[in-house]
Amino acid sequence: MVDRQDMMDGRLFDTRPFQIQKGLLLSIWRHRLLFLAVLFGSVLLAVIASLVIPARYLATGMVIVAEADPATRTSDVWAQKQGDPADLESQIMILRSSRLMKLALAQPGAYEAAIAECEKAGDACATMERDSVQLMEKIAERYSVGAVGRSRVLSISYNSALADTAMTMANALVTAYLDDQRGTQSNSREVAAKWLWQEIADLDREIRERVAKIEAFRRQNGLVQGATASISSESLTNISQQLAAAEQSKAQAQARLDAIRDMRNDQDMSSSAMALDNRTVADIKQQMAAIGNQLAASSTVLGPRHPQRRMLEASLGLLQRQLDAEIDRISASAQKDYDTAVNLVASLEQQVAAAKDNAANALTDESSIEGMVRDVEAKRQLYTQLYQRASELESERRSLNGGARLVSLAEKPTKPYFPKKTPMVAAGFALGLFLAAAACLVWDRFRGSMKAPASEEEVPEAAAPVVASAPPPAAAMPLQLIGTLPPLAASGLSEAGEGNVLSLLRRSMLGVGFQQGVRHLANDLLPLGADRPLLVLPCDSHLKDAGFLTLAVAQALTKSGLNVLVVECAPAQASLAEAFDLPPAQPGFAEVMTGAAEAAASVSRTSIPGLHVVTGSVADLDLLARGELDGYGSLMAWAEPYDLVLFSGPALFDRQSRRALRALSALGMNVVVCLNRPDRLEEAGRLAGELGLNAAGAVLMPQIGREDRRADPFARQRRKIA
Repeated sequence: MVDRQDMMDGRLFDTRPFQIQKGLLLSIWRHRLLFLAVLFGSVLLAVIASLVIPARYLATGMVIVAEADPATRTSDVWAQKQGDPADLESQIMILRSSRLMKLALAQPGAYEAAIAECEKAGDACATMERDSVQLMEKIAERYSVGAVGRSRVLSISYNSALADTAMTMANALVTAYLDDQRGTQSNSREVAAKWLWQEIADLDREIRERVAKIEAFRRQNGLVQGATASISSESLTNISQQLAAAEQSKAQAQARLDAIRDMRNDQDMSSSAMALDNRTVADIKQQMAAIGNQLAASSTVLGPRHPQRRMLEASLGLLQRQLDAEIDRISASAQKDYDTAVNLVASLEQQVAAAKDNAANALTDESSIEGMVRDVEAKRQLYTQLYQRASELESERRSLNGGARLVSLAEKPTKPYFPKKTPMVAAGFALGLFLAAAACLVWDRFRGSMKAPASEEEVPEAAAPVVASAPPPAAAMPLQLIGTLPPLAASGLSEAGEGNVLSLLRRSMLGVGFQQGVRHLANDLLPLGADRPLLVLPCDSHLKDAGFLTLAVAQALTKSGLNVLVVECAPAQASLAEAFDLPPAQPGFAEVMTGAAEAAASVSRTSIPGLHVVTGSVADLDLLARGELDGYGSLMAWAEPYDLVLFSGPALFDRQSRRALRALSALGMNVVVCLNRPDRLEEAGRLAGELGLNAAGAVLMPQIGREDRRADPFARQRRKIA
């Protein structure tokens, strides 16, 4: 059995092309006389052919195809249905049609030139009539029509043994094509314009009928349009604004009335802000202050019963009564303002309710004719477009200069088109090189002039791997080596476990050799997980080999358009949540197995398109040891649409994982073991057999997850097993 490691190294570091090249040069040198003879013969035949083959002349005329015909350019759908007249392929088919061939033969001098060519070649077409089908087929074979580059220019060429005939026939087809295009476009414009005017008349009649119906409906329902909107909407807006202003006035009157009541109950009303703002109150208070000053001044001279003092006291009492009366008037005025504001708000609220009903009814009526209004607008736009197109067609029909224009007529060729000596000799030389080399290789193969090298199967036997050289014990079956990943140092990277596995994987992918290794390994692992999930196990519990390998394989497969699901099943090192920055509250593998969460709720999208993950933790090891795997069936049923399901499991050589691995063996997964040394293949196979695991093989890869920058030992071991 061929070692899979040899296959992987052959893909990455294949030197067979250099061996093949060296063998070919050696064969040519050994049989150089045969090589020169075949090469010289080929070149000689090419020279003789260039001299013997009769000369052929090619005359070429050119026309340019104008833009698409307006008569048939009404819409893209119409152009797709009928074919765009400016399309080069359609014009080439028109040029090669039998109708154009008949028109070309009808041109002056074309029939005589065709008969002259047939007489020189000795063909039977020399006696054919002008309208003979055989004659048209003969000349159609010698015409070549094609586009010039990416332009709209068409080249019309005729190949003939006579230079005059080539020029005459090429110009005949050019002239026939231009005349046909001019006549066809004139007729098409006339027909298109007539049809468009009829459509315009029908649209005008339909628009008038629809507009009359809309106006009649609006008159019946009172849908009068205002300056910016309907009358009902504008009325509702105005009344709403008045209501807002009235409510504000009501609030202000209420505040003033409440302030007056509070002051009347608690303190002197005359000292309030409203009373002080009143001019009458201010004058009375000023007079009272003056009389008070006089009383104070007379108290030292006059007695309490003096007439002058009593007169001043009477005046002060009169002013106090006037002040109280004025304050009562202010309070009554505030109460009246409040009552007026309340009545105004109530009236405006009734008007707003009525305006809302009117606006709602108007909107209902307007929506009932909205479809008719949109239909009228669409027909008006169509009317404008059709009218503009019809006017353009009338103008173009009166000033038509043809849908195709002449670029140049064919000139009489002076040099033969075929054979061309230099290209023919060069082609003979290239063919001679190929035939001479093939002759040398065939001579070596069938005559045994070279000693056959050792077969590829014998090379591994001569340098057998160290692992295979030691015969395994009878009870131990070493794992088959599926493939190997190149060392990270080969890409200029360290094997240190700095950062998460996703960042390490992205840095590793910068190396071309590492990319190729991952891609080939993913293609090898894909058939193993076609009918059942694939369980990837690391060798030790402190490494992230399984997480790194699953992400690398998953990323390589998703780039091919496949969908991959990665599940952490009590992993040795949980890395998915950290790599993709997943929330800690996300349900994981344990919740699905115990039935605490649905399978769909535990699946998380990642930044890699096509890759979904289910997170897990090292604590799930006890869950597997107890055999709580009731949710495995629902998880796999939900994962049926995925092309591959990868499980990242516990470490194979960790004693604490034995019970969990025995529980996983009952699920029937294909198991792939990540190894860092090839000498552990036998131990891994023996342990997998003891645990009942369905071991598919092992992958040799560098250690991921600990500070170890020594990549050379791994590289030496990798070369050792190669």
